[in-house]
Amino acid sequence: QRAFRHRSVEVINIRRRRGAVVLVAEIPTEEGENHNYLNAMEARIASGHTFGEKRTEPHPGNGAKIRSASPIAAADGTNIATIPKQQQQQQYTSKFSNKMIIGSVECSHHEFRGTMLGNSRPKGALMYVTEVAVRPDRRRCGAGAALMKGVDEVAALRNVETIYLHVDVRNKAACAMYERMGYHHLDKREPLYAQFTASLNLHDGAMHGRKHHLMCKHVNDKTTWL
Repeated sequence: QRAFRHRSVEVINIRRRRGAVVLVAEIPTEEGENHNYLNAMEARIASGHTFGEKRTEPHPGNGAKIRSASPIAAADGTNIATIPKQQQQQQYTSKFSNKMIIGSVECSHHEFRGTMLGNSRPKGALMYVTEVAVRPDRRRCGAGAALMKGVDEVAALRNVETIYLHVDVRNKAACAMYERMGYHHLDKREPLYAQFTASLNLHDGAMHGRKHHLMCKHVNDKTTWL
């Protein structure tokens, strides 16, 4: 597990350097409930500061907040790498022990590089949503919708025109939520979208026989094609 966590953190850091942003939904823990961040993944997410110059914090009905994860820094701005490991854990515990992460989502744009879809739109006009996850015991409580609202705010900060995502065709609940959030289905048979889907290895049958819908949302009325 340690090797897997280490590799996972490395992958996240590589994607972050390419411009990816991770948003996490968090809620206060119940009184008397301890939630320490015991692995590198949670610690890195927990210690993240704001994206840009302001934090993205929509407030769904269940009290969740959205936090954007960035390179590690302590509360005073010190690079975590220069702090002894025991002191790091103490900082994580004292600062975040009253909160619990219940979901996350990643926003990125490098998926479009070298694709017909990416070459058909201006640089920076597209954003891709992936790794949407909510704890099973916290689903159907608004956390997913709150995360997607956070995605909209990141898109607005980056002047993104269109957001794309793939979703498993069997995940009816997720499909319905995306539709409520303004996403619509695209025809994957169109060469532009077929090539993009295949570039991510999400074409029909590629992932153990699974199939995926391609959906998109136009953030504003401006949709520029080259």
